[in-house]
Amino acid sequence: MNRARELLAVVVSLTLYPVGLGWADVPPPPVNQELGMLDVLTSELTEADCRGCHAGGIPDRHHLLYGQPIPPGSMIPHPDGDGNGVPDTEYHCLSCHTTDYLSPEQDCTVCHTARPHHSGPAAISGDCVSCHGDLVDRIGDGHYVPTYPPSITTPSAHSGDGLPVNSRGNGAGACNYCHDDDGLASPIIRDTGDLHHGVSWDGAVDCRLCHDDWFEPLSMRSCEGCHGPDSLHSIQADSPAADNLGTVVVGGELAGYGHVGRDAGPGDSDCWGCHGFSFASPPAFDPVTPTVYRADLPVVRAGISTLVVLSGTGFASALGANLHESDICLTAADGSSVALEPDLILDQGTLAVTIPRGTRPGNYHLRATKPGVASNPAVISVVPVVRISRAAYQGTVTILGGGFGGYAENSTISVTGTITTGVGRRATTTTATARILSWSDSKIEADFGAVPRDVTVNSLFGSARAAVSSK
Repeated sequence: MNRARELLAVVVSLTLYPVGLGWADVPPPPVNQELGMLDVLTSELTEADCRGCHAGGIPDRHHLLYGQPIPPGSMIPHPDGDGNGVPDTEYHCLSCHTTDYLSPEQDCTVCHTARPHHSGPAAISGDCVSCHGDLVDRIGDGHYVPTYPPSITTPSAHSGDGLPVNSRGNGAGACNYCHDDDGLASPIIRDTGDLHHGVSWDGAVDCRLCHDDWFEPLSMRSCEGCHGPDSLHSIQADSPAADNLGTVVVGGELAGYGHVGRDAGPGDSDCWGCHGFSFASPPAFDPVTPTVYRADLPVVRAGISTLVVLSGTGFASALGANLHESDICLTAADGSSVALEPDLILDQGTLAVTIPRGTRPGNYHLRATKPGVASNPAVISVVPVVRISRAAYQGTVTILGGGFGGYAENSTISVTGTITTGVGRRATTTTATARILSWSDSKIEADFGAVPRDVTVNSLFGSARAAVSSK
């Protein structure tokens, strides 16, 4: 498909992408669930909730881990898959599969408990940004936190006394003016206290990251260790405001969609809800932090330039005459990254970007970036092309190439060959499965007990066929 037809397909597909995650046009509390992760406890997530973000590409994402080191504390079904009495240090097939190679457990929450979200090394060290993007700050990274005592305009961490009160009886000027529970409806949206305590109930996250003094009310200055003024003032979703659909306009969005939306007086202003005073107005902060909901192609093939469409919000934002549009950062598992320029950014929160053909196989993070801010990551998997460069026979068959992946005996991974016996009219041709002597990503030694005419490598990522020559 040429570039013009690809981009046309993107335009046609816009109706397939939701504008947000839920509750659009519903005034808070609870706040519209448009940015970041739903305000739920990870322990209460269901399989369906996980699939909201992790909608596809799961088998390939796990298969690409084959042979990679297992990070400390990882939750895997079979930590001693090889049965030698010692926990494995690298991923292999039996880390997830049983020896009969039936499908592994399909419910994400069986292996992925709260640990990958809030009990892993990143969360324990205070690195919230690696998962949430710059909607939050890293603890101790030097971001701006006011040093003067909280003033009458400083948002409260507990309860506000500004008017009017909201539907829950909470006064303006505090987080719970917008951030509150949903009455334990489904999905179960929690208040800020439950959400923050939920990351430390198992003891993994130190309570003192937030609480300086057990006997004093929590100070907003402690909250600003993760939620500094700059990050708070860059939070804004695209609202249904008719004049600027597709672009977040600071001060020009409908109330209830962020922190720098409309300022139309008490009761109709995101700024009023936080600060509690009618003179609060949208600050001169831009760009707003983009948010990625999902990628339309969670898996792409190496060696092919592929157009990937991201749905989200905040890809373009404006303050006055200044327009900020997102670029894309593609980051590999080893931390190396490359900046990509989007092919286009369209209304309704859609960005299209081409993954270069030279991108090596592996799992990658895609983030939308603007000067100084980056979104949460979307994960894509680049799977290898299975190819045979040479197959030669000398007692056994040596197959050279790439993309062979890992091998597991008695699984669907195999090498088959066409073997002809007899001559003339008595000749018969059969397909035989080889006995594997050795297997790596680029070289296979296979024994057929005879000379095959050709061989086919059947790997996790596809198949390739080649004629067999003599050395």
